[in-house]
Amino acid sequence: MSLRLTTGLPLLLALLSACGPEITFQEESDLGPAGWAYADSVAFTFPVTDTSARYDLVLSVTHTQDFPFQNFYTRLATHLPDGTVLTQPLSLQLADTFGDWYGECSGTECTADISLQTGTRFTQLGEHRLVVAQFSRQDPLEEVTGIGFRIVKREE
Repeated sequence: MSLRLTTGLPLLLALLSACGPEITFQEESDLGPAGWAYADSVAFTFPVTDTSARYDLVLSVTHTQDFPFQNFYTRLATHLPDGTVLTQPLSLQLADTFGDWYGECSGTECTADISLQTGTRFTQLGEHRLVVAQFSRQDPLEEVTGIGFRIVKREE
């Protein structure tokens, strides 16, 4: 009987993982104990192979519970395969007006997922690059310890 359970376990795990969203790209960057300095932009390079599908783009920010602000500013630069670069400032909200953290907190750290775009389509095939630069009033942001980016394919 234990042989059947052992051989059936990989099939069960494959079926369970097939039920969740399809993450087409995911990467995390650990900023270390010194925090996030102006000079330390974080870059994510990812391929786009389907321009007909819709995607959710999500940035994740890991910070300590000692972070003294409700939000902070970044500058996003999206590098398209044809050489076009699109830039925009973005405020990343980490807490509500009462100081309660968004996201999940465990121990001394919290991770907040911030939606950059929902249901978007890429217009070009090929290698894209997202560069996230720290753009707040404080340098460095010692309490920001990690930045991540993921692309989730939407089911239609």
